[in-house]
Parts: sequence; C-alpha cells; structure tokens
Amino acid sequence: MGQIMNVKVEGKGTGMRTDAVAGKHTIAIDEPESFGGKDSAIDPLSAFLASLIACENVMAQLISNEMKFDLQGISFEVDGSLDLAGLMGDLSVKPYFQNVIVKAYLETSESEERILELQKAVDKRCPVFRTLKDAGIPIENHWVKAEVTV
Repeated sequence: MGQIMNVKVEGKGTGMRTDAVAGKHTIAIDEPESFGGKDSAIDPLSAFLASLIACENVMAQLISNEMKFDLQGISFEVDGSLDLAGLMGDLSVKPYFQNVIVKAYLETSESEERILELQKAVDKRCPVFRTLKDAGIPIENHWVKAEVTV
C-alpha cells in the first residue's frame, strides 16, 4: 500500500448555512433564498463542483511537471445536472448528479495530442474526478488549448 492521507473537516450548521473548518482554513456553505437559505455563501453542489475543478487543477500541475508539459495556465467551466425531485423525497429519482461536464482551457505551447495525454493522466489520478466516475456518474472531460486573446 502507499502513504495514507487523512482528510478532516469539522463544521457547524445554523439553519441552512454550514461553517466548516479544515486546519486553519474556513469555508461557508449556504443555500439560496429560494431553497430556504440566506444566500450568504456558495451552495453545497456548486462547492462540490468547485472541488472537482480545484482537484483537477492540482493534478494537472503535478502531472504536467512529471511530463515536462508546458502548462502556463488552466481555466475551467463545469456543469452538473440533477433532478431536484430526488433530493426532495421522490425515491424513484436519483438525488445526485445525473451528469457532469468539465471543460478545461489550457494556456500552453503543447500539441492537442499532448493535451489529451495530460487530460487522460489527470482523469486516472484525480480523486474527485474518480469518485464521480467510479460511482457511475456520467462525467465528460474536454480539455483544449485556450484561444489566444490580444
């Protein structure tokens, strides 16, 4: 086996808002007013998708160094769809994402083939991506060279 890393987060809920602490860092999560919250912070599902792209970014940075890949920058868009009926109590509907689509735009001098090589390596090693994929949630990951703007 390898090195085991334990991750611990503590939190306190007040109404729909949760204030969480991980080490010396804090994060607030709330629901929009339309869902009973006060819209004082990011919602849980958006935070989950933000964790996905943050994890992909970290893995891209690590793996690009291993590959000697010229990664000058990376930006992401992620969309997830779910049917609210499931989390509102309809047990015939899955209460989790029905699909997730990730788009990554890489600032790089590398070829499309090398970008695909990096993406495949990240897909294999990113813990959040693999959690979704291995749970059977359809997840698409599209990585392309960013368009140069002047």
